[in-house]
Amino acid sequence: MSEHVLKEFETLREAVEFIKDELKQTDAEIIKDREVSLKINPSRELKSLEEDNWHDNLFLLYSIDYGDSFFVFESDYDIECWLESDAWDDWGLWELNDIAGSLNEDVMIWKFHRDICKEKWEILYRNSKPFINGWSRQRKKIEFQAVPSFSLN
Repeated sequence: MSEHVLKEFETLREAVEFIKDELKQTDAEIIKDREVSLKINPSRELKSLEEDNWHDNLFLLYSIDYGDSFFVFESDYDIECWLESDAWDDWGLWELNDIAGSLNEDVMIWKFHRDICKEKWEILYRNSKPFINGWSRQRKKIEFQAVPSFSLN
């Protein structure tokens, strides 16, 4: 498994259950940390759980054509690195005529984010759908840019 992949699964159900558990665990850990913080400094005023942690994300990526692997990532950067290194060869992306079009037709990427993102950045998150309590999911597209590279010897 690639260093960029948080976890790989054989079924969509396993991947989604893992994501649900991870998101619930993230919330539980944050709530515990907030309680400790309030015990240490009872006069401290805390923002809401979502406002303090709006940057929490997980990503699910899978190929519709090659539906035997479902990958969970912690960041969009990890997905980009994985696409550039592992998927490029494993999925034979270099053989495609329309790489961006093929990727967006054949690859599903879901971003799991806190609901507050929809409130703060409505335009960016307008197509988000509810997932579990306090969390939503949003389909992401892949943008491929061919960058010419030359070298002289």
